[in-house]
Amino acid sequence: MEQEKILKINKRSFITVCIILITFMVLAYVLTFFINKGVHDPDTLVYQALPGRGYSFFNFLTAPFRLFASRDGIDVIGIAIFILVLAGSFNIMNETGGISSIIGYLIKRFRDKKYRLMYVVILCFMLFGALFGIFEESVTLLPIIILLSLSLGWDTFTGLGMCLLAAGFGFSTAITNPFSIGLGSKEMEISSTENIWYRIILFFLMYLFLCIFMRMHVKKIEKDPTSSPTYESDQAKRENLNAVNLGEYNQRILKVYTLFFLAVLLSIVVSSTVPVFSIYSIPIIAVTFLFGIFISTACLRIPFKKSLKMFGSGVISMSPAIIMLMLAGSIKFILDDAKIMATIIEIIAGAFKGQSPILGVLFIYLLVLVIQFFIGSASAKVVLIIPIISVLAKEVGITQNLALLSFVFADGYTDLIYPTNPVLLIALGMASFSYSKWIKKTWLMQIMVLLLTVCFLIIGYYISY
Repeated sequence: MEQEKILKINKRSFITVCIILITFMVLAYVLTFFINKGVHDPDTLVYQALPGRGYSFFNFLTAPFRLFASRDGIDVIGIAIFILVLAGSFNIMNETGGISSIIGYLIKRFRDKKYRLMYVVILCFMLFGALFGIFEESVTLLPIIILLSLSLGWDTFTGLGMCLLAAGFGFSTAITNPFSIGLGSKEMEISSTENIWYRIILFFLMYLFLCIFMRMHVKKIEKDPTSSPTYESDQAKRENLNAVNLGEYNQRILKVYTLFFLAVLLSIVVSSTVPVFSIYSIPIIAVTFLFGIFISTACLRIPFKKSLKMFGSGVISMSPAIIMLMLAGSIKFILDDAKIMATIIEIIAGAFKGQSPILGVLFIYLLVLVIQFFIGSASAKVVLIIPIISVLAKEVGITQNLALLSFVFADGYTDLIYPTNPVLLIALGMASFSYSKWIKKTWLMQIMVLLLTVCFLIIGYYISY
């Protein structure tokens, strides 16, 4: 019997996500007939109204394909290649015993310290996000964390929480995140380390919050395993983990793949911290995976032809992800191509004038929350709206640091809930965890996060952050 792929897009999840994304594409198309066209001058960022409304139906239908010729097309292609390389690499690891050896070692090492291991894993992923701006890259380790969670007697959501949620929380409570704090502070002409103590405090508060949330979930499924949203599918996954659950592993295979992951970790750190490499972080990590996995199979004396076949099989299993990426990217493309994105920003920004400082910072938060739905990239939003936010902050009487903090909060946490974020959709697809289940499981947490971040912003105003 053919071994189940470790990375694959669940058919039901794929169909659900595509329906959601197409719905938002249609909504964006409809908006073009009700919102006036306009652009921001590339040099002065002054808004300029343009005549006319509407968008041709032909342009709407061809948007997913014309996307590749746009500025965002390169990013979509990069993420697609990255995901396919991961799928091929993890399939090789799975079929050569690498996954079972790594999980087996961790089970044997931490069998009696499960909660401690969970807290450490969460802290590591949060630190990666907060210090280095790592979120998309966390997907590289998601399959192993999910299998680790299953092997410890937990479920798929616990694995998603320890990896995806933790990386997202870290990215959102940024300490030195180069993509939000770094670029944003540079655009606002302030120091990225000014009042860093407040961001450090917020980081540990949100770390504590996530640990409590995950512990409550784990305690619940330990008491009643059927309460897990993926109980039935997880039972099937565990059938392939019997050897792992016994703590068995191959020493030679473990050493080879440990070195492989150390090389990947090094590429993540270097590409995230060295400025000249930071804009190429995804391609660098993808190349490391590609060369590293075939070097690993060579060390294990696996014929190249066989390795290539396993790699190709993994790539095919994840190929539907390309369609998801195209649809997600098309929403912003339609708004940009129809020239109504600038008008949407201008309409929202107009509500700031004459507001009190508290309402002002909350309006900035709202502005970024809305724009984030259409523009997921932090660096893209920095160029587009940070100059606008900087001016608005001066008008309502709040500090540039506080305005930047509201930007960081709105930019990061929504990555964990907005269906227009391709990384979230790909991660859920990999885990065979439907978007509807994700919303049902995390909506209350997201509301609590929203309330907490609003409180942090209000406190920040009163302490002159």
